This record gives sequence, C-alpha cells and structure tokens, in this order.
Amino acid sequence: MEFKFDKMHGAGNDFIVIDDRACRFPDMDGTFVRRISARGVGIGCEGVLLLRMAETLRGFDYKMVFLNPDGSRASMCGNAARCAALYSYVYGIGGRRQHIETDAGDIFAEILESAPGHESVCIRMPTLKNRSTVTVRDGACEYKCICVDSGVPHAVVFVQDASSVDVEKTGRLIRNDEAFSPEGTNVDFVEIKSRSELVMRTYERGVEGESGACGTGAAAAAAMFAENFSGVFPVRIRVSSGDCLNVTGEIADNGMCGTIYVSGPARFVFKGTLKTESPAAR
Repeated sequence: MEFKFDKMHGAGNDFIVIDDRACRFPDMDGTFVRRISARGVGIGCEGVLLLRMAETLRGFDYKMVFLNPDGSRASMCGNAARCAALYSYVYGIGGRRQHIETDAGDIFAEILESAPGHESVCIRMPTLKNRSTVTVRDGACEYKCICVDSGVPHAVVFVQDASSVDVEKTGRLIRNDEAFSPEGTNVDFVEIKSRSELVMRTYERGVEGESGACGTGAAAAAAMFAENFSGVFPVRIRVSSGDCLNVTGEIADNGMCGTIYVSGPARFVFKGTLKTESPAAR
C-alpha cells in the first residue's frame, strides 16, 4: 500500500504529514512507524502526523493523530498542530481558522500568513493542568522541576545557561525519574534572558533526545515563567533550531495562566510517497 506524504517542520520540529481521512495508515504498527521515522535509513522525523475524520459531531474540521518516532502515540504536539493547520489550509481541508480534535482535547488554529517561505500559524493550546514541583537528584546535583501538563506532561527546569546543559544526559535522567513514572515526562531547560524572552532546549519523550523545538514545551515554559518569575506576555522563546516561538496569554486573578496561544513558523520541505506491506494497513 502507498501513502503520499509531505515533510514539514514547525520551527525546526519536523514531521511526516499524511492525509489519512480514509483511516488506512497502520498507526498500530510500531515497527513501521519507527522505520519511516529513522534518520539516514527512513524519511526521518520527530513525529508522524495523521489527519483523520473527527470522531465527534461538534464542528471539528478534522482530528489530528500524533505518533512519536518510537511508535508510541502522544496526545498532543504544539508544532505538529501548527503544521497540521497549514497542511489542512493548503490542501483545502480546513479554512484560515480551524477547530481541531486531538487526544488532549479540542484546540483552535489560525493561519496568520500563508505566503511560501513566510508561513506563520497560531494555535490555542489545551488548558494547562496538573501543576506541581518535583526535585530530581543526581548525586550532589539537584534539579527543581516546575511541572505542568500543556497537552502532554512537561518538567520545566530554569537554568543559568541553557547552552551548557547536557540535554541528552540530564534530560534522560529527569524524564525517567520515578516521580514521573510510569509514562515519564518531557523536560525543558529554560534560560531567562529578560522579562519577556527565553531560551529553551527540550528533551522530548518519544523522540528520546533533544528536539529542534517543542510547542507544548514553549507553552509550559512561558506559563511557568509568568506564574513563578513575573514573566510578561508575550514571551519570545528561542528554541534549539534557532527559530523562535511566540507565546501569549494572560494571568488570572488567582495568579494562574489562563488561555495560552503559541505562534511561529511552519514550512513545507518536500513531498513523497512511502510504501508499506504492513499487515496493519487497511
């Protein structure tokens, strides 16, 4: 069976994107997902993104299904949602404003700019939940994690110098700490540059390494910055790829962030066709 795909990236976070409204893609075949996600021997990506028919009748344009490169399914990915919205708009699936169903709940997207090379998309993130603080110890070192679920769980660690962090080693340590078992967490190392500017590097669960960017991480980092360090919206966040994501929101009377919006670049990279003989293909 063949599937046409587009390779896209959102601020350096790259994806294989497939119109799967016929629901034929073998998303339960983890071996196949891992094979096409592998760099060097596959297409290479930080996630496989499927656009499917919405499962409810509440006015959704489509449902976004996100598969990690290790074959597992994630409930939400912010940059993937921005790429899905641009893909949907270009291929006539959705309009300039879209209502998208995800495993983390419904989100909204708006195409801010669609000119080739200048595309920009904004999404309204799921409601933040499950705030907590966890300290992870590694010998004499302690890492204070400010935790929040912005569609998927994140542990935000504020550091003096993000460039000096061993993201692979320390991120893996925190991601697998028993405090976050059994599912684990994404880990964001965040440097404060000013009251409205951050630098962020993310260890992404499912990728099991440093990601080029992370939209849910940007939402988590900006919100925890505002709630704990008097950060001021809009917050500009430079990510590992060198691109920037812009996060805006507001602080409620209880000191907590309400609705969070993340905007930034989304790009088409190339198109192709992949083949599978997976028995799970429908």
